[in-house]
Amino acid sequence: MKRIFGSMGRSVKNTNYQDRAVKYAEKIDSGKVKVNAPKYPTEQKYFEKTAHDADLKQKIDEKDAGLIDNMNKFAIHSTEPVERWTSTKELPTRESEYLHRNDPAWEYGFYEPSPEKIEKNRLTFREALEIMRAKLEIDGSKEFAREEVDKAHDVLEHHQAVRRVDPERLDRMWHYFRPFERRDTQKVVSKHKVDQLREALHGKSDERRLMDGFKENFRKAVGSTTSDESRRFEKLTDSEKEQFLLAVKEQRQLEHERLEKRLAEIQKDELEMERGAGNQNEEVAELEVKIKK
Repeated sequence: MKRIFGSMGRSVKNTNYQDRAVKYAEKIDSGKVKVNAPKYPTEQKYFEKTAHDADLKQKIDEKDAGLIDNMNKFAIHSTEPVERWTSTKELPTRESEYLHRNDPAWEYGFYEPSPEKIEKNRLTFREALEIMRAKLEIDGSKEFAREEVDKAHDVLEHHQAVRRVDPERLDRMWHYFRPFERRDTQKVVSKHKVDQLREALHGKSDERRLMDGFKENFRKAVGSTTSDESRRFEKLTDSEKEQFLLAVKEQRQLEHERLEKRLAEIQKDELEMERGAGNQNEEVAELEVKIKK
């Protein structure tokens, strides 16, 4: 019974304490109770000293007419804060990039200042590319044909960035950031032909198209209907034309089989390379396990 009454009493005390705490907080909010700021330990001794000083307490309690008169002379005028100046410059966004896509000043994704506003020994990304491109045309590999050497000399002589930046800085930029040059010969074909070749390599080409429209394609291949090859083809009899078309079909079929065989060999080589890479990874993993042990 003692434990039961003890637990009940504790719950009642806790409830009363919470109620008193809430009421005290409400008094603080309403200003009825003043809460002094905590004092630093170094100030505590000075506070105790002044608390027991009777002369100081008397001076504080006295009414100073001169001080009150001076306080009444204060005039405080309140005004609204001055409106801050806001920048009208656009921030980089997707919309602004799209709007400035054809603007030369925004070609590299950020605004390029005019040459008059650029400081000494400073240059823009565009100017750096122009100078290095001209430098490459002059000092680049002689294996390639250099057709704009005169133009490059003119650029390095009259370019604004060359006159603005010290020659040592330009040489240092060329030494560390010179472009890598490579030239390849590439044969450009139509996308339609590439798709047809891909279908043929994967065995998806339509065999019925081997003979469809061959006559028209043959005329296009020889150039025109008035060429010698076209006349010879027109002079053939129906049986000879049929034999010729069958021979062409057989030749195309052989070429198709050759391409399929070659494709199978390529796929086989790729599988072997993947297996070899997998075995190598397993060996590396085993070696790492042995090293850890």
